[in-house]
Amino acid sequence: MKILNLHGFMGEADNKNYKALCGIFPAEDIISPKLNYKETSPEKLIEQLSDMVDTDEFIFVGQSLGGWYADKLSRKFKRPCILTNPCNYPYKLKLITASGIDSEFVEQYRKMSSFDENERAYTLCSDADTILPDNYTDCVKLFRTVKRVHGSHSTIENVEEHISDMLAEIQNDSLLMFLGRGSAFADEHNSAFFVEDNELVLIDCPATSYQKVKKMNWEQYDNIYILITHTHGDHSGGVGTMLQYVWFASYMKKKVTIVAPSEEVKEDLLLLLMRIEGCEQAWFNIITADELDKKWFISAVPTIHVKPLEGKCFGYHLNIRGNNVVYTGDTATLEPFRPLLKNGSFLYTEAAFYKSEVHLCLKDMLPEFIRLTDGGVHIYIMHLDVEDEIKRMISNTTLKLARLYD
Repeated sequence: MKILNLHGFMGEADNKNYKALCGIFPAEDIISPKLNYKETSPEKLIEQLSDMVDTDEFIFVGQSLGGWYADKLSRKFKRPCILTNPCNYPYKLKLITASGIDSEFVEQYRKMSSFDENERAYTLCSDADTILPDNYTDCVKLFRTVKRVHGSHSTIENVEEHISDMLAEIQNDSLLMFLGRGSAFADEHNSAFFVEDNELVLIDCPATSYQKVKKMNWEQYDNIYILITHTHGDHSGGVGTMLQYVWFASYMKKKVTIVAPSEEVKEDLLLLLMRIEGCEQAWFNIITADELDKKWFISAVPTIHVKPLEGKCFGYHLNIRGNNVVYTGDTATLEPFRPLLKNGSFLYTEAAFYKSEVHLCLKDMLPEFIRLTDGGVHIYIMHLDVEDEIKRMISNTTLKLARLYD
């Protein structure tokens, strides 16, 4: 991991964020350039900073005006950023506009400023910021995670501790990445993945997920696994295409291993793949969860979903990077998963806005979810039917939407 640290309008390369980062990372992993904001246009500076990004593993850190640039780079490269008292609208700040800066630069700031949310942004806002006194309100509209902290505009008390916490939160949020987090009628269906021991592990593979996976550098992985929760099309509809693509695109060198949660689901998948999709057995491996011997896998967890698939719907209990991870799949009950949850666990659970007999309803489950988070469980909501409403319902809680991969 590398850090690109960006100071404020009148700041220095070795600002307080840089010194805090040096207490966390080796100095050689931190790039902290001296920036000439007054003499360089925003467009040109974005170009110069982009040239410094030579790996996919950057995190951008920015203070004040540097936060504006860190946010832009985060959106451009689809990487996390940590912002400390970011100046979200430089064209409105007199400190900048009255500094003698070129009016064309100010106009570029106006045109380039963002008004939509950046889910990858983790933001610290000081409670005594006299330069940007209303900044917290703007930040809540623009960024996924915003925390109030003690300090002034340029000095945040215990900034190293706060940045360290943000880095831990970034790591937590990326434990499982989602190729889609929507329910059956959404544009992108629910599916997640993680990488462990150079193995790519997908949980379900609808057609919308296959379209994203094929753009990944999937050939670098030693093995590819697909854990199936159930055989609804919005969860397994892309499996046949995926295994054919990997087999032929890798010139018949790689096979996908499909993991069925039970023998009965395995038989259904073989019917789907070989009799209906026309796949050949040589193109893939298929095993049951009981046969899977991997340190990242603990068990398949039977649950209740729809009557036609009674006994054929499952979630998964996983060990990802040493973390206790519970994934519900589509479920009408949390009951089978409760005994698996403890302090420090990660629960990825569906929660619908509309009430039905086959899905968990967020309105009903919210009090229990909050109790679980109070007990140290990290909860991520997935399989969303009305994302904006669900986001509103959890806005004042520690619950989060599952993190999307682009």
